[in-house]
Amino acid sequence: MFLPNEKEIQHVLALASSQKYTYFISKIADWEQVWSVGDGQNLATSWDDEKHLSLPLWAAKAYVELCLTDEWANFTPMQFSLEHLMTEILPDMHEANISVALMMQPDGRKTPVYNAAALLADLKAECQQYE
Repeated sequence: MFLPNEKEIQHVLALASSQKYTYFISKIADWEQVWSVGDGQNLATSWDDEKHLSLPLWAAKAYVELCLTDEWANFTPMQFSLEHLMTEILPDMHEANISVALMMQPDGRKTPVYNAAALLADLKAECQQYE
């Protein structure tokens, strides 16, 4: 399991959106896992300022745990395999017009939001480098 140290976490939180995206793609392809947050049965979603529905995803459990406050205080980190993300979650999100809120921070600000199909294409390209 990928366990970033405190220094790496603080560094990543300070990255620009495009750098966070590259980090996220690289880490989940390397470790073949991705994290979200939920109540054990359902995943938590978020709405952006333009009222687009997004599913928050993180590269490691440590990043999720930073966001378990306020309305998410009773939620828990939920892990998925990279394969499940690529074969089921992202295609379903694309069909339902749900975006990806990438590496959300506790305050929810400056969260990069990406199209699920675009993320899937970039993940496929990254994974091809490992073959």
